[in-house]
Amino acid sequence: MTDTTESQDASATTATAGDIPIAFVDSSAIVALVDRSDAVHQAAREAYEGLVAEGYRLFTTNHVLSEALDLLTNVVGAEAARQFLRDQRLPIYHVDEQDEQRAIALIASSRSTVGLTFADATSLIVMEKFGVADAFAVDPNFLSEAS
Repeated sequence: MTDTTESQDASATTATAGDIPIAFVDSSAIVALVDRSDAVHQAAREAYEGLVAEGYRLFTTNHVLSEALDLLTNVVGAEAARQFLRDQRLPIYHVDEQDEQRAIALIASSRSTVGLTFADATSLIVMEKFGVADAFAVDPNFLSEAS
């Protein structure tokens, strides 16, 4: 995993899928990018700009989009959350029933002491499904599960 900040607050790993690097975007990165008062906003912004400059294709899931919208509504308000939804351009993979069943099994067998959210579990399943090892996230729990 490549550390994009000295304190490891925003991280993106370095790997490729074919000739084009691909990174999964977690809700924690979305919130950090949108919320200018977030402690890691600047680091997340720099990490995002670096990923784009390096030619990464970024994507997320419908579950992460839902989680990010809920978090943004609580953190920056409903109007800012709706604005993000209108403006966002990330390709969205729609988690299917098989992904969800695998996520449930992952949660049930997890030894995580903090617990694994359903959105994080589906994210990990989707990353595994498509062979994506790179994640843009600032949530240490997600990052530890993804590594």
